[in-house]
Amino acid sequence: MNKSWLRKMIWSYIPIFLILFSFAYFMFFQTLVEQNEKNSRQSNESFANQLLLSVDVSLKSVDHMIIREMMNNKPLTDFFDGHDDVYLKYQVAKRLTVLKQEVPLIDSFYLVRFSDQLVYNGNVIGNIEQFEDFAFIQKMRNREVKSPWTDVRTYREFSFQNKKDVISLVHHVPPGPGSEGLFVINISAASLQELVTGMYDVDKAFVDIYDRNGIPLFRQAGEAEQKEVLTRIHSQYTGWTVESGVYRGEIMGLAASLSGVWMLLGVLVFIAGVVSIIYITRKNYKPLEDLIMLVHDKLLHGKDALGSLSVNEFAFIESAINKLAEKSKTFEKEFENAALHKRKNFFNDLAFSSGGLYAYTDSLPLPPYNRIKVFVIEIDNPEQLFCRYKAPDQSLFKFVLSGVANEMFDQHDGRIWLEWTSQLQLTGMVFMSEQPDTGISDICESIIAWVSNNLKFTVTIGLGESADSLEDADVSYKEAAEALKFKAALGHNRIITIQEARQSADKNTNNKHLQAIHSLVQRFRLNEENWPGDFRLVFDGYRECCLSKNKIIELSHYLVAHMDLHISQISKDYYAIWTQTALPEARRMIGSFDTLEELQLGLYKVLEELAERLTALREGRQYHQLMQNVKAYIECNYANPDLSLDYLSDKFSINPKYLSQLFKEECGENFLEFLAEVRIQHAKKWLAEHADSIQDVGERVGYVNAATFRRVFRRVEGISPMDYRKRSAMTRTG
Repeated sequence: MNKSWLRKMIWSYIPIFLILFSFAYFMFFQTLVEQNEKNSRQSNESFANQLLLSVDVSLKSVDHMIIREMMNNKPLTDFFDGHDDVYLKYQVAKRLTVLKQEVPLIDSFYLVRFSDQLVYNGNVIGNIEQFEDFAFIQKMRNREVKSPWTDVRTYREFSFQNKKDVISLVHHVPPGPGSEGLFVINISAASLQELVTGMYDVDKAFVDIYDRNGIPLFRQAGEAEQKEVLTRIHSQYTGWTVESGVYRGEIMGLAASLSGVWMLLGVLVFIAGVVSIIYITRKNYKPLEDLIMLVHDKLLHGKDALGSLSVNEFAFIESAINKLAEKSKTFEKEFENAALHKRKNFFNDLAFSSGGLYAYTDSLPLPPYNRIKVFVIEIDNPEQLFCRYKAPDQSLFKFVLSGVANEMFDQHDGRIWLEWTSQLQLTGMVFMSEQPDTGISDICESIIAWVSNNLKFTVTIGLGESADSLEDADVSYKEAAEALKFKAALGHNRIITIQEARQSADKNTNNKHLQAIHSLVQRFRLNEENWPGDFRLVFDGYRECCLSKNKIIELSHYLVAHMDLHISQISKDYYAIWTQTALPEARRMIGSFDTLEELQLGLYKVLEELAERLTALREGRQYHQLMQNVKAYIECNYANPDLSLDYLSDKFSINPKYLSQLFKEECGENFLEFLAEVRIQHAKKWLAEHADSIQDVGERVGYVNAATFRRVFRRVEGISPMDYRKRSAMTRTG
């Protein structure tokens, strides 16, 4: 890709960067110079103060030493008192020589005695007027000096010597007006300079000391242009002024002298950089502006969207590109969805429509085939296993299941078309050439085994008959779906063929199941201990006849409705327990079960808990045991034709009406209904197992009148005793 615009932008901004960098460098250098100068001034000021303090201390030590000698040295005192003794002069000269040796700063000294105009320098004694320093003595004789130290002056002891700069310490003896003499100590300016220069590097720094009149005591060699005075301080002791500083190099000197120029240059560079940025940015923005106008005109068709350009042009371009990309993705997604929808509709037409709709055959060509066979894979126990996963996980499992089925058939060169026709059912259409049906069954077995071993759930596969054409594909699908309806009775994790399902449907005997349900409800209502046996018989009948799931649901709802009817006829307390807990749970189990075993276990648990609560309620009543005794007596003496409420009231010493009421509350039915149920149950056994006449059977169970027996039997069983005997005989002969 040609990146000429990128290179153009880079080379446009590099000079600006260099300009601004130069400005930043100038500013940094100027700041560095100023900071360095500030630090130099601070350090130099500290040094100058320390140096001046050192000079003052040295001079003060000389001053104090001389004062001490003047006060404590007797020969010196005697000298100024006027004694004229050679030995005395010797002692004075010797002591002053020792002081000179002890203090290297002392260059020379002399004593002046005004009484006899005598001057003694330790070597010779002379007249004041003939002494080389006579003018200085005259000046100092009557002058009151605030500081004992004089300004710098020239001095020589003898006329043949060269004059040199000295600083003199002058003391009147004794101190105060009317002194008798002077004690003068001369300090060589060169010695003082040597003392000072030993405190610093003379090549990098300098120190100049000036007296009270501004005359230099000494000056350090060097050109004045290279010296930069950083510190100037004044001594309170001597009145001298000390100037100190550093020698500037050529570069630093030039930098310091040009600092103002640099600042001005930096500002000009900065302004030039800003102007350059504005110019180059406007120049480089022109293609972007043209692009924005093009996008506005071409993509937005001149709509009023330029108001946003004042905020963010790139946001405008991004928005336009995003809209274009979004439209493109939308078109692609719509195209894909349309293709999938078209494919799914075609599949549904083949599977569900009678006489196939073939509008999509040209756009969705099918593989060559001789026959078509449809199978349906259904996920087992969805409520307990599959549906507990989140929607993304369910989608992943469904994708895996589809992939496994495709791979299994691909490994056996099977041409297959798979679609999810419901949330839990994956329908497959196999296009067979010469492949036998047994090969498809083997592949389906492999799918079932793989799912069972690798996933957390199992599947059951329903197989329909082979179809010879597309017109019959819907028949094969319906057969496969019908086969799965028998999954509840035939079991999970297996293949169910339509042939097996049809054989199971042939065994269906509805009346037998209804009778078993009636018997179960009757025993449960009467709280008989063997009601669990009747419950097992009901489900054994379902299992024996291999009922479809729809039929099992139908019979289970009938069981619950029949149970609700009979329990409602007992007391309100019993019915409240049934409706509040057992009934909702039973209906939930019927609506959510997947296998017959699951339904049997769930309903048994519901009825068992209900029986326990009803038993606890019955036993909590005072007449419970009495009613149990009455029921037991009826069941043992049902054949007594005189058995009635009056008979039982006499037997158990209770009012007939109250007995009828208690019996109704305890058993859920009145006395006559219960007696008829017991008698008819025994009559059914006699009719099925013996050849006695109808009248004899009636008399055996307590009905003296044969017509009454027939009427009661028909009311309880729905058929006459004779018909019941015939049906029983047919059932036994099979």
